[in-house]
Amino acid sequence: MKLGGVLCVTFACILSFSPAVRARGVNGGMECAVCTVLLGLTEQLAEIHNETLVEASMRICNMLPYPLKLYCSKSVNALEEFLDQKFPVEITPDVMCYALGICYTEPERGFCHLFPKPKIGLPTAIKHVKKFLSEAKLSSLKYIPLHTTNKIPEFNICDIPGIKGICHLIARSFNLVAPALDVDQDWFSNFPWARGSFWRGRDCRDWDSKTYPGRLPIGNDVSGDSNCNGISGVNTEGEIMPLEDVLCKGTEPRGLIYIGDSVGAHFHCPEAWMDPKQLSSETLQNITQWIFNEGDWPQLGFATGYMNISGSPLIQGPTDSIYLRLRARNRCNHRDYQNLSRNGASTKTVLKHASGSLARNKTTDYPAFVIYGLFGNDVCNNYADTEHNMTTPKMMKENVMNVLERLNSTLPSGSNVLLIGLVDGSFIYPAMYNRLHPIGRFRQNVKYKNMYKWFTCMEIGPCLGWMTPNATLRKITSRRSFELSGVLKKIAEDQSFSALKIHYLDNPLAQVMQEWEKKGRQVWELIDPVDSLHPSQIAQSLITDVLWRNIEQKFPYILGDVNPHNAKIEELFGDQGGH
Repeated sequence: MKLGGVLCVTFACILSFSPAVRARGVNGGMECAVCTVLLGLTEQLAEIHNETLVEASMRICNMLPYPLKLYCSKSVNALEEFLDQKFPVEITPDVMCYALGICYTEPERGFCHLFPKPKIGLPTAIKHVKKFLSEAKLSSLKYIPLHTTNKIPEFNICDIPGIKGICHLIARSFNLVAPALDVDQDWFSNFPWARGSFWRGRDCRDWDSKTYPGRLPIGNDVSGDSNCNGISGVNTEGEIMPLEDVLCKGTEPRGLIYIGDSVGAHFHCPEAWMDPKQLSSETLQNITQWIFNEGDWPQLGFATGYMNISGSPLIQGPTDSIYLRLRARNRCNHRDYQNLSRNGASTKTVLKHASGSLARNKTTDYPAFVIYGLFGNDVCNNYADTEHNMTTPKMMKENVMNVLERLNSTLPSGSNVLLIGLVDGSFIYPAMYNRLHPIGRFRQNVKYKNMYKWFTCMEIGPCLGWMTPNATLRKITSRRSFELSGVLKKIAEDQSFSALKIHYLDNPLAQVMQEWEKKGRQVWELIDPVDSLHPSQIAQSLITDVLWRNIEQKFPYILGDVNPHNAKIEELFGDQGGH
């Protein structure tokens, strides 16, 4: 789904570099959200440790890894004079961000607030603070659009010293679709971050463009491992034959390619980053990696996950994936995976970012098993007029057919495509609305329903149609989701392609929840606690299990037969070079 971790993203200030993202929303949009959340966390941290705002801000900076620590310190130093002020009225993060002009009210719109309003009211408090700041004439306010007119201010948070460095780092990462470090330019890398081997199988020879995961072996891999599956050399027992032939020939190896959105990419914002009592150097140590992975954890997700994260303070739950199960079924599939998911992807945008970065050659590579799973962005959006911004069934068919035609021209013959229906997210609001959000736990003052209202007011939320108390709107959104899933099912039934077989399955999340509740568990446990939209790590592994069972039941041939030589491969090559 859309980049739903607005709160987490604002804390890291990592959405601020992009003009398109800065334009998202009203009343200051994402930059207002950055200000509100960052001040909210800092203010609570100051209370917890009995510190000033400056001291609490520097505490956060010192928790960060280099170079974020340096950039953060520069920002605090630039704003120190302002942060040290004693204000004459009760203030909240919302009041302060409106008073500074980072948040503002556009014509015919009211004030938005995440935290409880002050007793004297939001407009009155803002007026007092604005007057105080204008009379104080602080030099640090030159970076902030303090204003008293009705003119909407022009403000770029990346202009603040220190933040500019963070914006530069993130812009370099987020603008990439290909791996950032790919010496031989074959779309595969031996570096994990920034669309590297967390997203695609590791390139075992990154200086040789003819060597990469998924290709047909060159010279039967007698003298080298051209497809990076960890199998090479010759058999020394009995007849001398290439081991690639002995262990893999006739077993029909295949690679997994997942085309999706932030669910397939496994967007996850660590809960510890939004709870001031959990903030620490330990919990923030991997934030740079998180930034360069676009906020995603594909190495742990249901599509292409492969890492064991037992004991992590940032994400809890087992790792299981379709790729791992394909690999266990046939060890010749080792490293043959591509995760082409992207946060915010919909059928309208996926042709450009996924098909354009697909690494598969029609004549030199193995066939692929492609899963096309866009969970919700065709019905989810942040606009007040959400229904009229949803994808129509006609648009859906056209968009999907364009992708399938591109895949047919690119993939080797014998490939399979599985279309996954859209999710029905109507369970989100009933399951979450009355629970405390991590940012409100310390003071017991922000519930998910408060966050949803703020999202709607600011038009920054990931899915206005389901994250709302309006039951009618939730039904409308679900109805469109069912309609679009019907289009996918009809395509699978009616369309045929020369190189592809097309299949359809309903979205597995409904079955996951049903089976979870039968065990006496609660639905909220399956939802990421920060954005309350994406599946949790536990849910990711359960999606794998349900999806795999349904494929085995309906289309087992997609998965290929179990390789009878798996034990021999493990005996000879161990973990085949790892991932």
